[in-house]
Amino acid sequence: MSISRRQFNRIVIWGGASFATSATSGIFFPKPAEAYSLEFPISALSADRVFNGIQKYCGAQPIPGVLSPIVQGNTNFSSKVEPAAANAIRTADKEFVNRNFTSKRTELALTGSGSNFASDTSRLWGRQRQDKVGPNVGFGFVQKWEDQYSDAKISGPTMCAIHNAQQVLADQRLTPPEIAASILPTRSRLDDWGSWGGDADASAGRNPGAVFAQYDTAAGTVTSRYDLVEPGPRGFGRVEFTVEAEDQPRRVILVTVRF
Repeated sequence: MSISRRQFNRIVIWGGASFATSATSGIFFPKPAEAYSLEFPISALSADRVFNGIQKYCGAQPIPGVLSPIVQGNTNFSSKVEPAAANAIRTADKEFVNRNFTSKRTELALTGSGSNFASDTSRLWGRQRQDKVGPNVGFGFVQKWEDQYSDAKISGPTMCAIHNAQQVLADQRLTPPEIAASILPTRSRLDDWGSWGGDADASAGRNPGAVFAQYDTAAGTVTSRYDLVEPGPRGFGRVEFTVEAEDQPRRVILVTVRF
């Protein structure tokens, strides 16, 4: 990902855009909020680039040679990935394949404490498919928390926003563990299979050009909304990516994706 200082336009808003509540007093008080706007060409998006960015900004550590045996059903990885985690990875990866994310699969990587089986460790990997206007990158995230495994499957606009948001947070001097805790999913309320054309499951009453996603992170919550503004080649869409993390200002990152 390449964002010049000219492209990176920061707008800071202090005050009423965000509010928090004291659990003990019940008093509302304003929480600082920051807004950022940047542009990103869809041609610069790929599973490899997103994977490399997560290594750089979130401190992910790749585990070469492990993902292929897992998805093939082999068991010679027990010293590196717990069998229950491997089952979750295998199940999630099958769904990516079923949805045509079949190219440029990355290695598996770990984020968190660095211990393979630690409760705050997330296992992640990426795949790619080609949509009409450009590449669509999907990532799977599997985390162990209190002896339970959960997975999040994220693609399209939200994954592109995660890719861009990392550098925004790094520019604000957040450390890799803080960035990972702020934007990488730990629990997802709904798998995000959005495409650049909008929601692939646009049921009655929903805007087919919009995609909504929300998931929990180690430090809070992320909410993402994508709107297709101008369809087709040379068109564009916008992702509004809102990061709510403990002890951090509320950050709204607007990414204009050019087709």
